[in-house]
Amino acid sequence: MDYLAKYTIPFKGLKDGKHEFNFTIDQEFFEHFQQEDAYQVDASVKVTLEKKTLVMTLTIELEGKMNVACDRCLEPFDMEVSGESSVYVKFGEENEELADDVIVISEAVNELETAHYIYELFSLSLPLSFVHPEDEDGDSTCNEEMIQKLNDHSVNGEQIIDPRWNDLRKLIDNN
Repeated sequence: MDYLAKYTIPFKGLKDGKHEFNFTIDQEFFEHFQQEDAYQVDASVKVTLEKKTLVMTLTIELEGKMNVACDRCLEPFDMEVSGESSVYVKFGEENEELADDVIVISEAVNELETAHYIYELFSLSLPLSFVHPEDEDGDSTCNEEMIQKLNDHSVNGEQIIDPRWNDLRKLIDNN
């Protein structure tokens, strides 16, 4: 059995109205999408399917934690991950994607695969960099010893210019 099949919603037998489905995602979920190291995640996903005669709305809510290495101090920590998105599903003759949040599925389709939409929501919910959160006072919670080592080896804004460039700089300054 395909692992991602458990993220499929059979909607044909459902009555019109709202239906709620709960899933969990973990490292194994991401192994099916990524070639590299899979994320170490423990998250819950609530999918609400609002079924109507001609259209369905799929609302996906994500809450959980992800174990990452801090980009500043390299110490691992659990980062909060959350997000919400909606996908509108219309019925038509062929399966196609009209926009990022609008898809058309054939009348012959009986179920909706949500794993890809969950993966997209998770990926878009990630920050550009993973940094320890600040404490109540606004101070960094990074490893202080590592931050001190980084500060000891930084140049502090001083630019060291190779003296061989001084003659060239004189030529530029004369013009």
